[in-house]
Parts: sequence; structure tokens; C-alpha cells
Amino acid sequence: MSQENITTPKVFISYSWTVQEKTVELANRLLANGVEVIIDVYDLKDGQDKYVFMEKSVNDQTVNHVLIICDKTYAEKANSRNGGVGDETVIISPEIYGNVEQTKFIPVIFEKDDSGKAYCPVYIKSRIYVDLSDDNTYESEYEKLLRDLYHKPLFQKPALGRKPEWLETETIDLSAIRDGIKQLKGIT
Repeated sequence: MSQENITTPKVFISYSWTVQEKTVELANRLLANGVEVIIDVYDLKDGQDKYVFMEKSVNDQTVNHVLIICDKTYAEKANSRNGGVGDETVIISPEIYGNVEQTKFIPVIFEKDDSGKAYCPVYIKSRIYVDLSDDNTYESEYEKLLRDLYHKPLFQKPALGRKPEWLETETIDLSAIRDGIKQLKGIT
């Protein structure tokens, strides 16, 4: 799927049930902002296989991003490969380890320890994350996430310019330029 013109981004949200209420709030806000969200509370029905649901959602080629909601419980379960989080980790970690340039999997921090260190599974510790753990920076971090999902970064690299023509001359007389700079600075 092209990264350039995403009109409707699609995400799968992986999380631990300890932060379900906050995760559903995030999912609802993303939906309200035009992001198609796949999350168990809306998309996994009674009688369906939860493991097939997780694997299908993570590997779905129409899913642009997988948001990995990180809190203490998620990190512990991921690291010990325990429960549904552990199963998702088995599916996700080879994708991350196998592609250092990947941008599909985005860690979203919901909780930090007492020293301010993000709770994050080992397999994504080195990845740049979105920090939604602090009420003071939540809105700016949410905007960053939304911009990432739509591929509309706040800072866009400008187009590459041309090589200066003066580099092509054999001899360069910079005295006129130096005089102009001195005049601009008010130095005589």
C-alpha cells in the first residue's frame, strides 16, 4: 500500500486488558478522526478464534499500522510470552526483528515506571514511540500519532536544491561577498 496518499489509514490495536478503557477511548478518538480501527472489543465476536483474529489482524496487508499499547502488564506478558499479549508478541517480534526499517509497528506508551522509564517489551525497546502516558503532553503526542498514521509529519524535509554556480568557477573572489556581509552587520 502506498505510503504517500493514505485517505483512510487502518490500524490494529494490540493491548493488555488492564488498560482496556483507556485503549477504547483512544480507538474511539482515532475513529472520530477518520482512522479505521481494528480492536477486539468491536471486531472479535463470540465464537470466533482469538488467535486467528490476532494473527490475521497483524498480517493483514490492508492494515497500515499496528499500535502496540505499552503498559507494565503488556511489557511483562510480552517478555514472558504469556496470554494473548504473548501470542501477539510471537507474531509481531519476527516482523520487527526481520526489518529494521519497518514503520508498521508503533509503540504507544501508556505507562512509565517511578523513574520515568517507559514500560516497553524488549523486542521494541529501541524503537521510537508515541508517549500518551503524560496528560501534559498527551495532545501533542496524539497529534504526532495522527500525523504518522496519515503520513503528514509536522516537519517535512524540503526539496533538494541545486549546486551553487560559483562552485563551477576556477577562481573564486569572495571579497565582494565578505564586504556585503560586513555592511549588513554594520562593520566597516
